[in-house]
Amino acid sequence: MGAKRPPFLPLAAIPYQRDVAAALTRALARGRLAHAYLFAGPRGVGKEMVAYGLGAAALCPEKPLAGCGVCNTCRRVFTGTHPDFIRYEAEGAHFDVEKVREILVEAGRPPSESPRKVLLVVEPEKMTYRNDVPANAFLKTLEEPPGRATFILLSHDPRQLLPTIVSRCVAVRFPRLTLAELSAALIRDYGLEAAAAAAAAERGEGTLAGALAAASEEYAETVARARELWAELAAGGVPVALTAAGAFRDRDDALALVASLAELTHDLAMGKAAGGGLPADRDPVRTWEALARAARALRDNGNVVLTLEELFLALAA
Repeated sequence: MGAKRPPFLPLAAIPYQRDVAAALTRALARGRLAHAYLFAGPRGVGKEMVAYGLGAAALCPEKPLAGCGVCNTCRRVFTGTHPDFIRYEAEGAHFDVEKVREILVEAGRPPSESPRKVLLVVEPEKMTYRNDVPANAFLKTLEEPPGRATFILLSHDPRQLLPTIVSRCVAVRFPRLTLAELSAALIRDYGLEAAAAAAAAERGEGTLAGALAAASEEYAETVARARELWAELAAGGVPVALTAAGAFRDRDDALALVASLAELTHDLAMGKAAGGGLPADRDPVRTWEALARAARALRDNGNVVLTLEELFLALAA
């Protein structure tokens, strides 16, 4: 399976998050394009696809405030080459104040060729990573928004944003995707067979990112590593637990491992894990509780290493 990105589409054609897209479409049909939107929800649930659809709707000359999806303007929005649709993302773990000022200067400039411009800011919560200086600088522009600029903030964890920033945006909540939506996306956009798509959707935790990880060639390796890790934890105790947790940095990898451990716990409880290296005296209920806590923490943007340390120590006990 290739790691291609599905094509961006106008709001009316987006295949999931239909309720979100429909609500935005109704607001646009009434001429209500806000100066700032906060798209909030887990990673991999379609926030960016809807953001690009909204950007096309804001700039499209053929279907104003709707987006046709095929004109030169829409195509350039979808490919990230339109001068009035600009995507900003932090370099590393935080937005520094210089980067925020660059965004604000751009917001104050007139559009190059459209009636307005759209500025997409990915993970604005990174403005508060070290201190609130970048966020406060950004807040000043939201308090006195430029007349012809629309901000779209894509946040995986809006709890980390300044409340004053949240209050000045139209909040759009993105729920987790259903099994049917995930399966259809994997079949349509990534070429999976129906059975493989259904299995990956079950393990995807309601996100396309999670389902893709579960469908990847690396997933079988993750399952095998989960078995080895559990055996190592049982044999090595605290030192092994701390060392193993320190080896993880990627959130999706950590979530995939937790999902694999949950599957192995199920197999253990059902008597299907014989010979798998799992400790036979594990209490499945306690193990599931520890795994559920870890999965929630990881989905809520908790520190990856600290979350896994707590989990691995529980499994090693």
